Amino acid sequence: MSNLTINEIAINAIKKAYTGRFGAEDKFAEHMDIAKQHMRWTDAVAPTKNNLASGKSTATKESRVQLVQLFTGVLKSKKRAHDSAAVGAEIKDLKNQLMLRQEPALYAETGGNLGKIETVEGGNAQVKPKPADKTAIEMRDQLITNVKNWVEKNSVELGQDYTPTRKAILAAMETLSIKR
Repeated sequence: MSNLTINEIAINAIKKAYTGRFGAEDKFAEHMDIAKQHMRWTDAVAPTKNNLASGKSTATKESRVQLVQLFTGVLKSKKRAHDSAAVGAEIKDLKNQLMLRQEPALYAETGGNLGKIETVEGGNAQVKPKPADKTAIEMRDQLITNVKNWVEKNSVELGQDYTPTRKAILAAMETLSIKR
């Protein structure tokens, strides 16, 4: 977003949407459809150094403060918790609602999780590749190695059980040809 702050039309639509959502009004979707026309989902992402560098955020410090003030006011007016965690959760929900409306395929693939998005360039998001699934044998090897490491790390707490436990795990690793 090129402006330092968010468009007043978007702010009013967001305020109406969330005020109505916490009340009896059921026009949340209508108000969000108005908001999506005036701001991108990336405008609701915190403008941290990493988010700005990867393109996940197009927000400014000023626009973030504007959103925080908006949601603090809405939550206070509805007599709800308005601490930083509650406000952050509502801003995240706003981001997810905008992403759902603007890029439904991206939302379906990531569930709104920014950790699954590598970069956003020119409005196009690149999703991180999913790690390859491990075979049952690879998983077994990893689990046994993890147990061995845990036993070695907790030798003092295990006391007399440490030596026989470690020997049993090493014998199992040798029998199964698992590298130490």
